Amino acid sequence: MKRRAVVAIAISLGLLAIFIILVGWEDVLASLETASLSIYAVAFVGSLCTLAFRSGVWNRILIVVDEPRPYWLVASVFSTAMFVKYVTPYGQVASGVGNAAIVNRYTEAAYEESLAAVLTADVVTYLPYYTFGFLGLVIVAGGRGLPFELGPYVVPVMIAIAVVLIAFATLSRYRQTVAGWIVRLVVGCRGVVSRFFPSLAERLTKANVEKRLEGFAVTLDLVSRDRRSMGLALLYGHLGWLGLALALYASAAAVGTPLPVGVVLLSVAVSKVGFVIPTPGGIGGVEAALASAIFLLAPSAAGVSVATATAIAILYRFATYWFTVAIGGTTSVALTVTDPLPPE
Repeated sequence: MKRRAVVAIAISLGLLAIFIILVGWEDVLASLETASLSIYAVAFVGSLCTLAFRSGVWNRILIVVDEPRPYWLVASVFSTAMFVKYVTPYGQVASGVGNAAIVNRYTEAAYEESLAAVLTADVVTYLPYYTFGFLGLVIVAGGRGLPFELGPYVVPVMIAIAVVLIAFATLSRYRQTVAGWIVRLVVGCRGVVSRFFPSLAERLTKANVEKRLEGFAVTLDLVSRDRRSMGLALLYGHLGWLGLALALYASAAAVGTPLPVGVVLLSVAVSKVGFVIPTPGGIGGVEAALASAIFLLAPSAAGVSVATATAIAILYRFATYWFTVAIGGTTSVALTVTDPLPPE
């Protein structure tokens, strides 16, 4: 797994380098050299705020499914989970299962309870991409209007958002039916799994899978009914997202091209599209999506070239992605060494 992660990151950095070369690496480097370090330092403050508030989201939700834990422990577990999520391919898609195992390791919550809590926390932290992203869209469209190049994409994006919301509502309403499909699917795959993982296949009985799903569903209901914890989690999730917006604003201001608030909000939301590329942390894809959004959305008076937009994206990602990886890697080692909950 470690070797695969290193290879995947190396390939991703190669793709990012190709993108920078196509844009014009000399112009990008020239923009980076003009960056004010004192202003850019604010981007790291925003990134720390994001980590702190998103750790708060986990803390509030885990309190519902487990006994209260020290905030430092929850923050350490969250940072470790983000490290694993950001350095593994397909981490954005498959991180929930692995993060639940990390939570289960360092708390007394059962695995299905940990998984329900992690997935709920993911929804809470992803929601601001829609709320603040829509706010940014309204601000930009209500001001000078959307660039012509983005016009054809507005309707498909709105349709995609509607499909996600409808699917989520359908899953919530017909939970029992969906659970039945999952049980049949998992049990049906038991024969294939037994060829590669015999010990795992032994646990994929209908009774065991139904029991696990029942615990998962009960935990989801328990979390959703705790309005105080969910309200605080939603507040923390939105405040954490604003930390990303602050990081982007500071990155742009550092190179002498401060962006309007609407452009910042919409650009951060659009950057999420870059994660569709199956690279660790969306390396390459996020930078390209963010640079494109900044270039197209920035007012002409700001004089943002493609190279400058790419430099801003690189600075933003260094403060939000690589900085988070460094913190997560450090906390991961610290948890391994100190291990506050050693195995019995």
